[in-house]
Amino acid sequence: MKQTDCYWYLSESLRPWEAAVAGAVARAAIRDGAVIRSYSGGGTESLGIPGLLSWRSLNAMERLFIVAARGKLWHLWGQPPSWWMFVRARSRTVHTRFDEGSKWEGHPTTLSSAAPRGYTYIPPAFEMKMSWGTEEGKDIFDESRPALFLLTGSADDGRLYAQAAASLSSMLIDFDREEEEMKLFASGNCVLLLPRPTDSLALLAAFASLRGIPTVAARTAALDELIGKDGYVPLLSESAEDVKKAFTTVLGEGGRGASAFARRNVTEAYPPDRSARKLRELYRAVSEDDS
Repeated sequence: MKQTDCYWYLSESLRPWEAAVAGAVARAAIRDGAVIRSYSGGGTESLGIPGLLSWRSLNAMERLFIVAARGKLWHLWGQPPSWWMFVRARSRTVHTRFDEGSKWEGHPTTLSSAAPRGYTYIPPAFEMKMSWGTEEGKDIFDESRPALFLLTGSADDGRLYAQAAASLSSMLIDFDREEEEMKLFASGNCVLLLPRPTDSLALLAAFASLRGIPTVAARTAALDELIGKDGYVPLLSESAEDVKKAFTTVLGEGGRGASAFARRNVTEAYPPDRSARKLRELYRAVSEDDS
């Protein structure tokens, strides 16, 4: 059966791990025979999509022609650009968003299977080569060296977590404030800390597991699905006692076991071809009555 051509726009709002998932899904779909013509509103390094063009590199006439005339089917990843309304006026559109508070700008798709009725679930894709500087397959956690707790998604300044880390001869780093945050994964002895994990941060935890980086996080359905209930050390509460207990566990055998479990879960449950098959079905469904 003939594949449906699709134009992709990948927003500059995508964080590195979100872009990496989108890129892995695109590569899998292209290997499956899909024709994807893609444009990035931000950088292109994390995406790795064959034929990807930077939207900013195009001149005004090229952009105008693309928006006005190109593509019967478009897939938006992330937040929409200012001109998206013109594409929606003439084309079928699919939207995968990562900001849960933003408005849907096309057929809603989600990377979590706990999707509300009417949404389409696209299984995320992960590839080991998205290393951000670490060596593939290398265990980068060494108990003899101080650990770096990478805090993201916290509602406060993290003082409680910093105190707990210091009491264990470790250090807390505000992951959200780092300009090249993903390169911290290559620094060794990292622990990902997610006091308030979102669906997007669950994707980050999945990537961390592929690099041998354990996660401490509050329980969520998204994390349980992606890396497994045994794939991270649970943060039972934000009390000083529970925080120190979770930190102590993750720095020992509990952290290594959780990381290994998560890695197996991600590699076995989310092969890229699974994403490709779902994307093929979705594109056919949204364009099936288009002549």
